Amino acid sequence: MRFLAALGMTAVFGLVVALTSCSKRDLLGIFATFDESPNERFAQSMTYNNQHGYDVITGMPNTYLVYAMSDVHVDGSTHNLDEYVADYLADTTAAPFTLCLGDLINGKNGFGKFCEHVKPVTDAGRKIYYTAGNHDLYFGQWDEFYTRFGASTYWFEVQTVGGFKDLFIALESGSGTLGVDQRDWLENLLESKHNQGYRNIIVFTHTHFFRTNNVNGTTSSFSMEETYDLADLFDRYNVNVVLQGHSHHKDCRIFKDVGYLRLGALKEGSDEACYVKLKIGNYIDYQFIPIF
Repeated sequence: MRFLAALGMTAVFGLVVALTSCSKRDLLGIFATFDESPNERFAQSMTYNNQHGYDVITGMPNTYLVYAMSDVHVDGSTHNLDEYVADYLADTTAAPFTLCLGDLINGKNGFGKFCEHVKPVTDAGRKIYYTAGNHDLYFGQWDEFYTRFGASTYWFEVQTVGGFKDLFIALESGSGTLGVDQRDWLENLLESKHNQGYRNIIVFTHTHFFRTNNVNGTTSSFSMEETYDLADLFDRYNVNVVLQGHSHHKDCRIFKDVGYLRLGALKEGSDEACYVKLKIGNYIDYQFIPIF
């Protein structure tokens, strides 16, 4: 029995060493968060927001196009990311901002390379609105994400020439949960904005809410209880669309009159490599754009 116990401990120790030495994936981080908690990251985002404020984008057409990408996982080749940037900058009808739903990188030390390849966007005077994915948190990389991109929880407003207002809300779900503090902030925000005449409310986050398989059955996926709670919240406050990524598979479904649009991955080699164009007006329409 002592031999078996010792053998078991040796196996566990070997597994831990193997997992922690992997340079591509923080495998221990898949099962538990060892760095900042969701509440701690949320507090940092609120500090950033208090210092920098919230954006209001004015003078937009009554109907406008928003480009969105997710799960870029920059590692080796950046062909898909470069195609996205080129397509977006070439589209003269696109809004002066685009959305990135997280998992910018695949493993360690990838943010610098990612930033190199999206620099043409900022050089053109346009903005990328980010939220963090689980890969952006692995290996303790939240601090670098925060330093480079700022808050991962925030809102911004779009005002059109015809007097319409649309509200965009970024939520950080890289650990597969909003955490108590972010969830309370979300409800308070929706309550405070409820009677301010918004035409559309668009939420974007990394982790998807409806699992159709067990591919992401770890701590980076929402629990059923939290999914139901947030779905009820989105319904009560008339959210129109929730944009998500994470699973690398496209999906669109309606639940409680709220549209849940899941983006395919922009990752190199993805079977469904694509991005999405959203047509925002009195109605919201979308189109998946494949990248080959």
